[in-house]
Amino acid sequence: MKKFRISFLVLIGIICFVSLVYADVPRVINYQGRFTDKDDNPLTGNYLVTFRFYEVSTSGEMLWEEGHILTMAKGVFNALLGSTKPLELDFNKDLWLGIEVASDGEMLPRIKLASSAYAINAENVDMLDSSQLLRNDIDSVMSGSLTLKKDLVLRGDVSGPSRIVLTDGQGREYYLWMDNVGNMRLKQGLPVSDKDGVMILKESSSGVSSGFIQNATLLLLIVAVLILGLILYATKKK
Repeated sequence: MKKFRISFLVLIGIICFVSLVYADVPRVINYQGRFTDKDDNPLTGNYLVTFRFYEVSTSGEMLWEEGHILTMAKGVFNALLGSTKPLELDFNKDLWLGIEVASDGEMLPRIKLASSAYAINAENVDMLDSSQLLRNDIDSVMSGSLTLKKDLVLRGDVSGPSRIVLTDGQGREYYLWMDNVGNMRLKQGLPVSDKDGVMILKESSSGVSSGFIQNATLLLLIVAVLILGLILYATKKK
């Protein structure tokens, strides 16, 4: 028989559920509650309290664990989860919190984690779900269209030029890019250098020809329309 129990638990704050937001958010969870013994007497003094997260309500594999030495007055405690061990968890799925005081065994039932208003708001940016946002730290795959009111700028660097990748209905990839002397090239499959592939437009010795500019502009407009279609499709699915 367990010697301790928790009479109430209050969620004060929760970390943001998404990886892509534009303001700093606290990556900790603040929990408050009140512990009593088996006779309902509030605990007083210092106790080791261990918090654990699971993705199931009973049994299952532990996803995260953190211990705190908490000072209790009339049973009331406050713990900042994630303050010693990072909360590197997927908060877009259901999670359950298990709590153990000293070595008394984990209390049952586990507590299902609920969203606070702060976290729910962070899940959406301008009414868009986080899954609809493009990220710059990983490869992002989206569907829909993108409308650009200004320039679409693709910049290469010393490692090589920027490239546009087009895919046909059979999944074959075609790479389009500008080599280092200003010629536009096209190749099916990944090019091995900036001079690989077929030259489809050549820079004039006296400068870029008007035909080249017209064709390049048309190509960029086609790319912009394709991106716009992907974004609109994703928005309609929402």
